[in-house]
Amino acid sequence: MKKIPFLIAGIASSIALTGCMQTKPANEPQAVQAQPTKVVEPQAQVMPVAPPVQKPELLKISGIGYGAESTFAPYTPGQRRLMAIRSSKLDAYRALAEQLYGIKIDSNTSVSTLTAKNDSFRARVNAVVRGARVVSVTPMADHNYETVLEVYVDKKFFEEAFVYTASKAAAVDPEAAYKVSAY
Repeated sequence: MKKIPFLIAGIASSIALTGCMQTKPANEPQAVQAQPTKVVEPQAQVMPVAPPVQKPELLKISGIGYGAESTFAPYTPGQRRLMAIRSSKLDAYRALAEQLYGIKIDSNTSVSTLTAKNDSFRARVNAVVRGARVVSVTPMADHNYETVLEVYVDKKFFEEAFVYTASKAAAVDPEAAYKVSAY
């Protein structure tokens, strides 16, 4: 019930406001004023100058891997050959990754009575290698295989990836990794 007065008031106000509009008859001529025209001369467009693009200096990195056929009796000769080729390819990728990203060496030596009793080490590589291509897979003596891979890498990859070749502005303080900050 309370909505009806608001509805009536809204309709009445819209009718009252439409009476305030002025309309001209369509057949009445309208006066046209001539406006002076301005002559615009074309201006030379200034294009921003981009720095010259340097052509990347590509370095060819090669990795060589070796694989031996398994002596496991249930494998067929074809399976042995394919697994040896696969093994040599993975070894070549590992060699390539070592050159690109480096290798982490963990070592342990036990000394007793001033004599080394136990000397062990472990090498690890953790990398992603993209764009490498197989150059050759060569059968060798005694059912072994050699695989050669190569990848082209921009020289900047090495300048930015390693601390010892990066600019001083990008060098990181190694001690900062051990600092504990308060929350």
